[in-house]
Amino acid sequence: MASAALPALPIELWLQIFRWATLTPSTPALYATEYRPFEITDIRGYDEARSMKRTLVLVCKHWRMWATPLLYEDILIPRAHLPLNRMLREGEDHHDGTAIPPCARAVRRVQLPYSSTVITSPKPIEPLEVLALCPSVEVLVRTADALSPIAYEFDTVCPPLPSLKRVDWWHHNEAARTGGINSLPHVLGEAPNLEYLSVGGEIWPNFLVGPSVHLPHLATLRLRRVNAFFVLQLSRWKLPALTHVIFEHIQSADIYWPLWTEFDAQVRTVELGLSLRFYVRDFLAVVLGGFTHLEELNYYIHFTHAPRTDRPQEALHTIGLHSSANSFYRTGSPEFWSHLGQHFEAFTETIFPALQRVKLYGDWSDVTEDKEFEQLVKPLRDRGCKIETVA
Repeated sequence: MASAALPALPIELWLQIFRWATLTPSTPALYATEYRPFEITDIRGYDEARSMKRTLVLVCKHWRMWATPLLYEDILIPRAHLPLNRMLREGEDHHDGTAIPPCARAVRRVQLPYSSTVITSPKPIEPLEVLALCPSVEVLVRTADALSPIAYEFDTVCPPLPSLKRVDWWHHNEAARTGGINSLPHVLGEAPNLEYLSVGGEIWPNFLVGPSVHLPHLATLRLRRVNAFFVLQLSRWKLPALTHVIFEHIQSADIYWPLWTEFDAQVRTVELGLSLRFYVRDFLAVVLGGFTHLEELNYYIHFTHAPRTDRPQEALHTIGLHSSANSFYRTGSPEFWSHLGQHFEAFTETIFPALQRVKLYGDWSDVTEDKEFEQLVKPLRDRGCKIETVA
């Protein structure tokens, strides 16, 4: 006896299934526009879901029609790519009821390497036309790829980017001379609704003279590897909503004084990245002396020197500690407990009178079950401070 046909699922349910099937652990970090502690992002980030999206569109015509917009959520724009341009402008029509509408509105994240915006003639370049087609772009990524030619001979422009909420930018001095899409201040001038900015690179001093930047909604600033001129440029911008600053990497602690001078009164959260430079240099003491109104401090405890400061932190109520291990000592060794002890002993009531909670991120299971840990946190618990494990 022939089996009964399976009931057809509503299109809305298929779309939800495809959505869940194309989410990966890296997806939230690539599209994040709000600060979340310890959210590691690679400026060259690749969403592993792309392979799943490619598989879905090859199953059948209906799946291709429903899943293609997901495939175009995150695009890389090369120097010339007519098929991409066609799909964004026109879509596909197979004349059998399975037409795919133009995909330009589906694009949320754009990766635009500098090799795509070389300027060898005064004519408009195709990648800018592609970018201008996409009215819903929220994330723009600029990377200096190894194959990027030194061919930036004419000025260029940047299309309006009103939907843009995040920019991940690596500075390229030769490209920046052409302005427009190759110049960070010019791009920011076209993105008035930006909320999240990550920057890296070493700018030349001549770029300190440039257009003014006013970002009324920018709340999160992530500093990758930057030089003193870049820090000085950032300190001249108007960022009235800036609240969270992430130091992913440092070269010298001395270069950040313009940030303390300009943004001390408004920054409430600081995070230190996964770098042993914070272990070698007591950068925490510099941060606590520079940003004097902090309410939250997050850092990788095994990559950071224990804070040494005599300045009371009157407003700091939350400290987040990530458990990522370094290769200096094994978990449970005397050196391990000595290092942890230096940190927890530094959280005295005299220096941190407002401290209410210590949040433990990552895997602390082997540590929190040890009696040694209970001895370390007992003084904090005795004064009413909560020790919380964050999944």
